[in-house]
Parts: sequence; structure tokens; C-alpha cells
Amino acid sequence: MDQAVRPQGAAGVLMGWLLESGNAAQNRVTVDALDPPPGGTVLEIGFGPGHALAMLARSRPLSLVAGVDHSPLMVARARRRLNGRRGDAGLDLRLGEAGDLPFPDETFDVVFAVNSFHQWPDQECALAEMAGVLKSGGDLLLSIRDFRAAGRFEPPGKGQANARAAVEMMRELGLQVRQREIVHSPARSTLLVRGRKCGRAEDRP
Repeated sequence: MDQAVRPQGAAGVLMGWLLESGNAAQNRVTVDALDPPPGGTVLEIGFGPGHALAMLARSRPLSLVAGVDHSPLMVARARRRLNGRRGDAGLDLRLGEAGDLPFPDETFDVVFAVNSFHQWPDQECALAEMAGVLKSGGDLLLSIRDFRAAGRFEPPGKGQANARAAVEMMRELGLQVRQREIVHSPARSTLLVRGRKCGRAEDRP
């Protein structure tokens, strides 16, 4: 089993550390781009060791910090990280899959994922699930890495192709989509694909 996809055991602990270290800059720009309302609810898909959720919980006044990950090891490690370090927000981290989210519709103000879109076996189903649990006027944000030079993980430009596919899928779901690129170095950038669910926040029940 690929440890980068589903970390487990001692090697999974090491992989969790590597993922956190390697994605640190991307997590920071992703969290900076998120804009939940005060007292809002947020959900991360594939949260790994919980680095992005912890940064978000420390920087925003939230009522609920939630997440779904398919690695029991990462769920346990993220719970330890966020225990007592999330302000007044409630915590709900669950074992699960992107294509079958265990939450009611219209639950979250923000739903996001960092570097996991390319791993989902059914991307259209996963995005539909994410849009379903999103409140009217809320944001679905995909943070996608793009390598500009040959590397160990994927060929140059693969992130751009993933982002284009995500944009089309989100538009088909009726989301209002926009994209932004943040360059970290000559070799790597982050593509932020944001889809807003039709409706205004002030119209929420």
C-alpha cells in the first residue's frame, strides 16, 4: 500500500511528518485563502496529520472544525494535534472517504482539500459530495500542487491538468468557479480552485 496515499504503522508516522513538512507552504497559502464567517463551520477532506486544520483553527473564530480521512493513523494523530489547540471550536474528525461523506447536507461554510484531489478514485462523486454538505453561499476550495520541473511525485504540468479537470467538474455542479496560482519557487506552485455554491450567506436559514 502506498504510504503517501494511506499512511499506516511506523512508516506511516514518518510519512505523516514528510507530508506536513513538504506541504507546509501550500498549507499556509491555502489557509490564508479560506474565508469562513465568524463562528463558521469548516471541513477538510484528507487532512493527514491535521496541519492545515490546526492553522485554520488557531487563526479564525470557528464553531466547528471537521475532517474526513481514510487513514486511521492520520485521524488519531490529527485528533492529538487539535486537542486543546482549536480555540472554542468543536472537533469532529472521522474515518471515511471523499466520495461518501458522513455529514448532513448544508452543514459547512467551507469545505476544502489539500493535495488529495488527484488521489480520489471518483473525483466527480467526491466533488458532488463536498458540494452537497456545503451551505448556500459557501466555498469549496481545492488546493492542487503543480511541479514546474521533473520531480519524484508527478510530471511537470500534471497539477495544471488536474486543476483544469476540477474547474470543469465544479462548473457542471453549478458552482461559480475561479482559479488562482501562487508560485512558491521556480519548481513548484499551488493552484487554488474555488467554487462558490449559488446563494448568498445572508439567505441561509
